[in-house]
Amino acid sequence: MNILLLKVTLMPTVIALVTLAIRKWGSKAGGLIGSMPWVAGPILLFFILEQGKSFGIYSIQGSMTGILALISFCVSYSAFSRNFTWFPTLLISYGLYTATALVFKYLQLNLYVSYAIVMISVVLSLQFYPLPIGPPASTRRLPFDIPIRMAVATVFVLAITALASVLGPNWSGILTPFPIMTTILAIFTHTLQGSSATITTLRGLVIGLLGFTTFLFLQAFLLNQYSVALSFGIAFVVNVLINLAASRVW
Repeated sequence: MNILLLKVTLMPTVIALVTLAIRKWGSKAGGLIGSMPWVAGPILLFFILEQGKSFGIYSIQGSMTGILALISFCVSYSAFSRNFTWFPTLLISYGLYTATALVFKYLQLNLYVSYAIVMISVVLSLQFYPLPIGPPASTRRLPFDIPIRMAVATVFVLAITALASVLGPNWSGILTPFPIMTTILAIFTHTLQGSSATITTLRGLVIGLLGFTTFLFLQAFLLNQYSVALSFGIAFVVNVLINLAASRVW
């Protein structure tokens, strides 16, 4: 199958299904669902299909840095959403995301240390996560809500995978967990349901990063031994099990 065709059909379908799932099961469950590797998994797959399996494996180290930056984005967006509208909140959060990515890129930590720091960071951030102020606002929906989300996510994925050969595996890995899904969730929830629902959704997403991070971490080992389909399948099951356990704890 043509890879470009796969990109422009797979990603919109995933975004639409996740959006519908969030509407059905609510903000916290929506965050957990959104944290699954719906975007990062296909991006890693496209890296492998276009650049080779070795490129994909080497990109995973950078992905750990990207996840640390993603945690920074979620916490900062949640905190600032209580006082600002979506646009300034997004700009501040992207700034902190970029600063975090640059700091940990400079430190050049190995995969094991990076994985441990991510897992510890998730747990610590949940202990001190910003609290919602007041109940969620009533749900509103924009016309063509789902098509807009689908289009934005597809453009992001096309851009990241197109730049892979220029950026190399490390920076490509850093951009793999770039908050594509998170940005869409944050902006639409903030605009339509208010800060409290946004904080609940993003907190659910951070909880899900325990499983998401493990999914990517396992690829560094599974892809050396098994096919892409089996590697992704094993790690996806582990991801789901971790998310189920984490949702009970938090």
